[in-house]
Amino acid sequence: MPVRVLVDSAALLGTTGLPDNLLVWIPLTIRVDHQTFREGIDEIPPELWPPADRTKAFTLEPPTEEELRALYARLAPSTSAIVAVLHSGRLSPLVARARAAASAVLGRCPVHVIDTQTMGIAQGWIAEAALRLAAQGQPVHEIVRLLRGMLSRLYAVFVTESLEALERNRLLSKTQRILGTMLGIRPFLMMEDGALLPLEKARSTEKALEKLIEFAAEFSRAERVGVLYGPARSPQEAHAFAQRLQEAMQARELIVRPYGPSLAAWIGFDGLGVMIKEEGSP
Repeated sequence: MPVRVLVDSAALLGTTGLPDNLLVWIPLTIRVDHQTFREGIDEIPPELWPPADRTKAFTLEPPTEEELRALYARLAPSTSAIVAVLHSGRLSPLVARARAAASAVLGRCPVHVIDTQTMGIAQGWIAEAALRLAAQGQPVHEIVRLLRGMLSRLYAVFVTESLEALERNRLLSKTQRILGTMLGIRPFLMMEDGALLPLEKARSTEKALEKLIEFAAEFSRAERVGVLYGPARSPQEAHAFAQRLQEAMQARELIVRPYGPSLAAWIGFDGLGVMIKEEGSP
């Protein structure tokens, strides 16, 4: 029986060449006002993506422990082991719930939960590696070992103008949000041990983009680079930034993708981010 790979919808995967028969999606629920949407399944109305009122709160709600227990029980009879590649456990309770739910199939089907300590493209890279290794028939302990080895080679940084989202997620205080809005501050955020941390700030969008490029250019061994942009930014702006980034980095691979509602729940609708994977296997 095969190893199945569970991936939640905060991940962004490549669209071709993946063994779909081994992939099981876990949609996250996005709540806005009194409406709910399953990310990747339900279409969010254009007037909400992005909303005209940028203070509208997108809230991320992962599956319950009971729902995960039912999913494991459904997969167990046709699965040798489950590898769950999930977004950072510091951003939602999904990792904790997935680990607790594993008791539902204890003794029948091993469940290995990988806290990727990230989301988006970087989480997708780990999920893609898991799927390739599972398709090759690698034993589950080897898959888990290799995936955990990737975590220390992944980096993510963002800039955003959505201070309301940062305040809502307790990354800024109300006072910081008010002063930052008055002064036109663009926070510079980094994923550190799975948490989003505001590290620096810039007084204009251009200076914020320069900080992103300066940070990324320090990685001389970048194997893969991803640029993520929110729905309030244009694809043209994101691709122009990616071209500047590639001139500074000369990465082997650089992709540009819009991010989805789950990341917007944390950094707002006008974020721009860079994710980096340094050289190494898989």
